[in-house]
Amino acid sequence: MKYRIGIDGGGTKTLGVLITENGDILGYKEAGPSNFLSVGLDETVKNLETVIYGLCMDQGLSLKDVKIGMGLAGVGREKDKETLKEALQSRNFDFVVDTDVVAALMAATEGGDGVVVIGGTGSIAYGIRGGKTVRVGGWGYLLGDEGSGYYIGKRAMIEACRSYDGRSEKSLLHEAVLDYFACENHDDFISFIYELPPIRHQVADLTRKVADLANRKQDPLAITIMKDAAKELALLAVTAAKRLEFGDEEFTLGYFGGVFKAGDYIVKTFKDEVKTAFTKARIEPCLHNPAIGAALMIGPLSEEALLNLRKNQKAGEES
Repeated sequence: MKYRIGIDGGGTKTLGVLITENGDILGYKEAGPSNFLSVGLDETVKNLETVIYGLCMDQGLSLKDVKIGMGLAGVGREKDKETLKEALQSRNFDFVVDTDVVAALMAATEGGDGVVVIGGTGSIAYGIRGGKTVRVGGWGYLLGDEGSGYYIGKRAMIEACRSYDGRSEKSLLHEAVLDYFACENHDDFISFIYELPPIRHQVADLTRKVADLANRKQDPLAITIMKDAAKELALLAVTAAKRLEFGDEEFTLGYFGGVFKAGDYIVKTFKDEVKTAFTKARIEPCLHNPAIGAALMIGPLSEEALLNLRKNQKAGEES
């Protein structure tokens, strides 16, 4: 029996899963980041090896027993993909590699046509229909990432300053932002931001504070930010679906990422916005995690195996 390893790799961690052709999940393994544009090729290869060899050793398998699907951040351009392939050439891995958003699409559609939207630290939409692929967004924090955690965090900081000035409505955002960055007053906050600029993940993690103010405190300005983010994510999805010419028909539109866990102001607004353009879109969280989606990049599984895979993943999440 052949086995599959699916790998979801990004700028924070690398998650691998080992599955059978029958849809049984045999184990997970985690290592450090594998976006080589961020951490370099040596670190990326080391972390991929940790995951692959670890999964094989746990089950007493050799590399000849497994096929590997890698969904990795940092390989969106063909030259970057080739760079990574060359770095892995001597490892005797039987693998396919594509971007992490392709793995997320596979996690949503199980290999079928459809669209996926990722709302994490960054944002992007990706879709496929009849062999045609479309990418929308994903241009990074300087040129895009609308609706992402970074977008929400940056908006929170800007609106906190506007509220402090009196240029916008009174809000609890100002106090929340100062508390998040452990600043005693507004002057401390401004000095901190420009002298020690926070990294993207720090800004994106502000989403938790904004979500709390919106969901529990009903802060109007926080609610506006969350709804605006949801509308931006919906615009990514709708644009991808239009470019793929999904019309008045059913299709899968999956979503994934931490922003979508921030409450109804995100999820409900997102769904409502998409439904105005595509009334028959099946809008739902991805069926699987992206590591399993990466394993499906290798090729389709039988319907019976997919049913078993869904059941096994759900059981694992509940345990």
